[in-house]
Amino acid sequence: MEPEARIPSVSLTPGIVPPEELFWHWRRAISPYFDSIPLVDPRDPPQIPDVHMYNAGGFLFMDTKFSGQKFIRDRGWLKRNDDSDHIGLLIFLRGQSCCENGGSDFVLDTKGVYAVNLGYEVDALCSDAEVLTVILPRDRVMEELPGLSEARGLLFDRHGTSGTLLGGFLHSLRQVMKTAPARDAPILTESLLGMLRILLAAENPSSVEAHSGVRMALQCYIDQNLGSPEFGIDNICGQFQMSRATLYRVLAAEGGVRDYIQRRRLMGIFKALALPANMDRGVYSIALEYGFTSPSHLSTRFREHFGMTPKEVREAARSQHRHGNMLFQESPGNELSDAEVMERWARELRASGRSATRAAV
Repeated sequence: MEPEARIPSVSLTPGIVPPEELFWHWRRAISPYFDSIPLVDPRDPPQIPDVHMYNAGGFLFMDTKFSGQKFIRDRGWLKRNDDSDHIGLLIFLRGQSCCENGGSDFVLDTKGVYAVNLGYEVDALCSDAEVLTVILPRDRVMEELPGLSEARGLLFDRHGTSGTLLGGFLHSLRQVMKTAPARDAPILTESLLGMLRILLAAENPSSVEAHSGVRMALQCYIDQNLGSPEFGIDNICGQFQMSRATLYRVLAAEGGVRDYIQRRRLMGIFKALALPANMDRGVYSIALEYGFTSPSHLSTRFREHFGMTPKEVREAARSQHRHGNMLFQESPGNELSDAEVMERWARELRASGRSATRAAV
């Protein structure tokens, strides 16, 4: 009778090859996530890499010891490894790391359970350390743990109930993974995800609200740069130190990045055309302020979105101003989506245009 298959695992342990060669194997192993630069001579490190990785299907578990290193995931790394934008949950058993992750600065040490978000740039300076790490695939996080999707930094204090429970679970995984049969992988995955769901709901860490905060920051930045014709995805990713996949995901509810930028430009032009102060300004002059450099391109896109040409908007607005009316009124704290606002504006505009035509007749 053949022995039962265990959860797949791989290891890099001292003694199998010289320390320097072992470091380069380690560096290659983590290359989808980071570039690694040694802070000590890899030929004679205080801590020779000692790495054990287990693949439970729904997550990866890593039990690692290593000497001081600098871990980098910059813009170029993000582009080359855009499909490795997972979420890492870490507890340090020894050592610490000073980390910048997507604009968030934090220190990982033995006092907490931390999240490192691979959808963003990472720059971390790490001492000699012993670390337990869970790597959760992005699609699983989005489906089952959306509160983690934008998490960066401290999740749970190790001295609190949630941190104690999760830390204890990771310590248990360290032992269980060595002998667990492959058939138990789904049980381990569901146990981990179930615990995280409960703990996130109970603790409600700040990262749960981060997704909406990031989206608002992105929208504000986009609005501030609509006048640049060259403004686009690369500018946004660079400003927020995020991968394209992360950017697409955050703005997916808005119809996608390019479509969102174009809609914001069109809405800005629509509104500007209707302002009394702009009645004597040319349409093209206004369009240039919102990044449109081609009158024909503007006319085509404008009609597609609003069912009217810029000239028709201007004439309807001029007619309303002559009667002492505003073309449309925006209420403070408008909670309509961009698409709903655009539709409402177009309907109001068409109605006012018809009224003006009847009045003229």
